[in-house]
Amino acid sequence: MARDLSRAIALFEQAAAEGEPEAQHALALLLTSGVGLPLNPPLATTYLYFAAEGGSLAAQLALGYRHLLGVQMPKACNKALLYYNPAAEKVVAGAQRLRGGQLIEKIRLSVDTMPGSGKRGGVDDEVIQYYESSARKGSVDAQLTLAHLNFHGARGMPPDMSRAFQFYAKAAAAGEAAAYSHLGHFYAQGIGVEQDNATALEYFRKGAAKGHAPSQNGLGYMYMHGYGVKESHSKALEYFKTAADKGNAEAQFNLGAMHIAGMGVKKSYDKALHYFTLSAHQGHTLALYNLGQMHLNGLGAPRSCPVAVQFLKAVAERGPWGKQLGEAHEALQDGDAATALQLYVGLAEAGYEVAQSNVAFILDQHLTAAPNKTLLGMSRGDAAQRALEMYRRAAQQGNVAAELKLGDYHYYGHGVPIDLEAAVGHYRAAAEARNAQAMFDLAYMYAHGLGLARDFHLARRHYDMAVEAAAEAYVPVQLALVELWLLGLWAAYTGRTDSPSVLLGEELARWHAALGLPRLSEMPTAEDLTPAWDTVLILVLTCVLGYILSLRLRQHPIHEARVP
Repeated sequence: MARDLSRAIALFEQAAAEGEPEAQHALALLLTSGVGLPLNPPLATTYLYFAAEGGSLAAQLALGYRHLLGVQMPKACNKALLYYNPAAEKVVAGAQRLRGGQLIEKIRLSVDTMPGSGKRGGVDDEVIQYYESSARKGSVDAQLTLAHLNFHGARGMPPDMSRAFQFYAKAAAAGEAAAYSHLGHFYAQGIGVEQDNATALEYFRKGAAKGHAPSQNGLGYMYMHGYGVKESHSKALEYFKTAADKGNAEAQFNLGAMHIAGMGVKKSYDKALHYFTLSAHQGHTLALYNLGQMHLNGLGAPRSCPVAVQFLKAVAERGPWGKQLGEAHEALQDGDAATALQLYVGLAEAGYEVAQSNVAFILDQHLTAAPNKTLLGMSRGDAAQRALEMYRRAAQQGNVAAELKLGDYHYYGHGVPIDLEAAVGHYRAAAEARNAQAMFDLAYMYAHGLGLARDFHLARRHYDMAVEAAAEAYVPVQLALVELWLLGLWAAYTGRTDSPSVLLGEELARWHAALGLPRLSEMPTAEDLTPAWDTVLILVLTCVLGYILSLRLRQHPIHEARVP
């Protein structure tokens, strides 16, 4: 049906008054985003509390995130823990079933993934058709790819265990070790087939004979629990160790589990922590959860609530509710930015950093592409402030690109008054994370004395750092270095620290007064003309550098290869 926010709000309010937690959570989102309702953070927080108490996992995530990082309320790690734990435990309960399911893809928006870019975050029909055609022709790689996509439900495809099994079986028939381990997994867990330990062992042994780490882990799992074989912790440890040494995350987790439980080895929290950490670095959900619990209880590591909650947050964000990320991306690709924004806002308030970044990106793009149009009823000023807030939250969670955008917003005065010192602070934070653009921006500000004391040496140093961090910065940096050289000459011969562009603006203002032209209120000042003269100066330098390069090419012409 057509979108009707006023009708939706009326129904949400009616349901919320009757104690429906999801309606309370929906009202909280509208009140905190200013969509359909005036911004009212205190009332939004009240609704979140009621929704969380009523069992809304989305509300629990939102409160956990706010308490953890102090968003619109004081930091309180213990309270964050209370809200993240239920969601994390639900995710772990699903992960322990060891079955296939929808893979949550965190697609970060960029100009290359927006509609009209010619690119999509997911796999399009033509690519799927190519894989299917290659699979029919016997390509084992294509068969494995299609099997993985169907098993995990990745790239916009729904999970389909039957098709996944078929493609794994075809690859196994060609002797592919990776297919052996997956088929062993199917039979060991009874996924889409009748559970059969003997068949599972057969496939695991075929894969292990080829040195395949996941198959070796599968054999270790069968021996650890005595599935189809006599239980043997020593053999389980042997297989797990072999697979773990090859970097298999599941085997590393299993070794950690055996050490923490003292299965076949002396109980050791230190070794358990070591193996869980190795596995968690590869994104293993249960390893992340166990690390959270160990840091929370001081097992093998100092007790630390903040560290523990960060692990539990990572686990909680792997829940099925995260599929909204994919739904939002599909809506955006279909040209429905309003729906995409609503879906991203829900996850952004729940603390998903990628959703916060994407909300800010959509609003940022909308402000640039359609400055006179509203999106979900937000004015231009509201949209700019909302984008600024989302960039701030994303940067708070370590997003370097968001830190850079915060610098831009303060430099140009988007959503906030121009504040060059604040811009410098954000650029420095991004530069410390090796962001080349931030280094370039700092160099420019040092060269022109913008928000910083003018320092040609530090400007040169930051330009050099930008090239070291990103090779593609070479040409812009060379142009900037020519400008820096000219600025140095100007300062040396005139004793003036002002930029030549400022002096040109002052001279133009003097000419205007000397000619006796009327003083209009809208007449640009010297400061207004500075950016324009900077642009002219850069264009002149570009032409000079291009001329120099053309002379060098004439001295060293490029000879075309001749076909004999």
